Amino acid sequence: MAVPRISLPLRRPEEVISHLGSPTHWKQGRSAKSLADAWFQANDLPSRVRSVLEQDPKVSGIELIDAWLERCTDLGDGRSSASQTDLLAVTGIGSDLAIIGVEGKVTESFDKLVTDWLADGSQGKRQRLNGLCQLFSLDAAAVGHLRYQFFHRTAAAILEARRYRASKAILLIHSFCPNATGLDDYVQFGRSLGFERLDRDLLSEARVIGGTELRLAWVSDEPILEHSGA
Repeated sequence: MAVPRISLPLRRPEEVISHLGSPTHWKQGRSAKSLADAWFQANDLPSRVRSVLEQDPKVSGIELIDAWLERCTDLGDGRSSASQTDLLAVTGIGSDLAIIGVEGKVTESFDKLVTDWLADGSQGKRQRLNGLCQLFSLDAAAVGHLRYQFFHRTAAAILEARRYRASKAILLIHSFCPNATGLDDYVQFGRSLGFERLDRDLLSEARVIGGTELRLAWVSDEPILEHSGA
C-alpha cells in the first residue's frame, strides 16, 4: 500500500478523531484520548515515559524530535492493511536516532491470540504471520498462544527505524490502567523474543532483532482528567 508521506501538524488532540478506527474510541477513559492528551500536554516525552526510558544510562537525555499519532506503516508483504501505530516518535539519543512505537492501552486487549486471528484460514494472514515470524526468527507454528498485535506493532517500529536510518527501536506500551491489563501478554511476547527484563515500569535490555537494536518498555501512567469550569 502507498503510505502518505506528506503530513499536516495536529494543533489539538481532538484533531486525531478522524484518523481513528471509530470516533467512539475518543472519550474519557479510552486509550486513544488518554494517549493523545498525555503527549500533547507534554509536547515532549511525558514525564512517566521519560523516567522509565532513562533507567538505562544509554538512553539518558533522550530528546523528542517529532511524533505522529495513528501512523500507518506498510509491512512490506503486499497486503493492503498497514499497521497503524497509536503514536510513532522519532527521538535522538546523543548522535543516534531511535524510533519509538507507542501503543496506548487502558483495559483493551492486544487483539486476538494468533490462533484465533488465523481461524478463518486466510492465506494472506498466514503469509503475513510467516513474514513477521521470519523478521523475529520465530517458528510460526509455535506462536499461536501470543497476541497478534504485538507482532505487527513491533515490526512497524523496526521497519520505521530502518526507514529513518535509525539504529535503535523501542516498542513502548503506555498503559493508563491501574491494574496493568495485558501485562502478562506483553511479558509472554517479550520472552518469546528472548528478552528477560520485562515488567511494569521497566525498560528491557537491548537485543538486535531484524538488524535493529530493539528494546521493550511498559509505562504505567494516569490519564489527564477533564475538569469543568466553576
